[in-house]
Amino acid sequence: MDDDLQERTPHAPATGGYDGVAGTDAGSRAPMAAVAATVLLVACGGGSGSAGSGSPDEPEGATPNEPAAPSSARDAARFLSQAGFGPGSPEDVQALQRDGYDAWFRGQWEAPVFGHLAYLEQERSREGKNRPTDEMSYEAVWQQWLQGSDVLRSRVSWALLQIFVISNIAPDLRPHAMSSYLDMLNRHAFGNYRELLQDVTLHPAMGYYLNMLESEKEDAAKGTHPNENYAREVLQLFSIGLVRLNPDGSTQLDAAGRPVPTYDEAVVKGYARAFTGWSYGGLDNTQAKTFHHHDDNVEGYWSQPMKAWPMFHDTGAKTLLDGRVLPAGQTPERDLADALDSIFAHPNVGPFIGRQLIQRLVTSNPSRAYVQRVAAVFADNGHGVRGDLRTVVRAILLDPEARAEPAQRVAGFGKQREPVLRFAQMLRALRAHSSSGGNRIHYLDSSDDALGQSPLLAPSVFNFYSPFYRPPGALAAAGLVAPEFQITNETTVVGSLNFFAQLVRKGGYGWGDHKLLLDLEPLVALADGDGARLIDRLDLLLCDLQMGASTRGRLAAMLAAMPATSTDKRLQRVRAALVLVAISPDHVMQ
Repeated sequence: MDDDLQERTPHAPATGGYDGVAGTDAGSRAPMAAVAATVLLVACGGGSGSAGSGSPDEPEGATPNEPAAPSSARDAARFLSQAGFGPGSPEDVQALQRDGYDAWFRGQWEAPVFGHLAYLEQERSREGKNRPTDEMSYEAVWQQWLQGSDVLRSRVSWALLQIFVISNIAPDLRPHAMSSYLDMLNRHAFGNYRELLQDVTLHPAMGYYLNMLESEKEDAAKGTHPNENYAREVLQLFSIGLVRLNPDGSTQLDAAGRPVPTYDEAVVKGYARAFTGWSYGGLDNTQAKTFHHHDDNVEGYWSQPMKAWPMFHDTGAKTLLDGRVLPAGQTPERDLADALDSIFAHPNVGPFIGRQLIQRLVTSNPSRAYVQRVAAVFADNGHGVRGDLRTVVRAILLDPEARAEPAQRVAGFGKQREPVLRFAQMLRALRAHSSSGGNRIHYLDSSDDALGQSPLLAPSVFNFYSPFYRPPGALAAAGLVAPEFQITNETTVVGSLNFFAQLVRKGGYGWGDHKLLLDLEPLVALADGDGARLIDRLDLLLCDLQMGASTRGRLAAMLAAMPATSTDKRLQRVRAALVLVAISPDHVMQ
């Protein structure tokens, strides 16, 4: 094991309808991985600043170590891709350069928060249905991404969903369960990690997905014991990981050079016992018969926190992290609070969670110094507060490594844009809109003709890919990880090419009055002459002003072979250019 990478060992859940980590066949993917490694090392983009300032309750301003504004238009465009869905227009870049980062962040803190449950009710009423459908929950994700002004919140809550995973692969998470869970992540995206951890733990969607819902104390006569799924994953995936970390995210080793584990099986059992006795929040917890409730179609049960049934809670002493023991006789509420406090206080949380947020927003391989700076902000936001995600997110985006110009970047900087974020960026850049105001984006998980990734349909609690995934070949040899390449192979590359080609050819996505139509007129107006103006605009909208000479040359040659003698001919130019850019490394790599 590399001393700066913590590998995961998958645990198959006892129940819940999913198993293991998202699978990969290294042999079948090796040819694509070699190409991917070359592309990532050569084509990755990069981005001046340091750890965040201010607390959520005080005015937010740039510290001496943070840049006040982007150093260039390219830096502004890159920032808008890291913190949102890219620049939608030249005016977005100009506004960020003019107003600076502080004004941009303040606008995001204050932006209206999109409501997923509200979208369900709107669509249920519009379609005259008695109940919302699973598809409406999927649409709500895209509605926030495409229409919401809270782009930073969207990106952070999406990152959190890939750490605190729930998935309808389970299956049968109710629409209210999924959408209220997303509303909860939205509320906490700029909040405190400890409060987030509490609400994740008590959300019925997570309770159902990882079996804490209706987990009860041991019954020797029946041969039953507390379910360990949530206890195991809250430690392994949601907070501290499998091995002890230094503040810079590197692995602590014992005298024999072996990684030091963070916990053992006894600790998992201790947390499982601490988490017993919780069921649906809408029921009478004074009656034992209501604990195992099977009429779970009641929508309200899925949108309120779980509630404790003391008679099903294990009241014995419990061993937690680092030898801490919960005393016997505590209430389920007290045991849960103490258990979560012990996790929150663990020194691994800052580097473990901070690294993953950096990976989701900025770069797959942050330096140890970058991780340590972010972990220090997690430990103390400058006002004595631990776990302040608002300040952590700002620190990640304004860190010197995130804002560095190409010549200053560390080796291996950058990341592959997730397929769904590429789709969202293109739809926003092309002002996609429907006559209804809604969308019909549902299942994108097919590798053959879609994106191989679909929100709320991760293959397991391990997400679509591991943050420690290394494609075999050049990247692995260089000691680098590339998480998104775990769902990148020959099939998905061809599938995404077909997906984007069809999107452009059809001029939109979906059907009926919910079909999202692309507004190509602004690009058609730029598609005259040698096409240079069109190339420049696509460079801004989809490549963060980092398009390389090779891609630019290919685009120019293609456009030179296509006449621009009419509006229809210029439209053909635009469509061809969009498809080429959509599959270019300049766009695929952030």
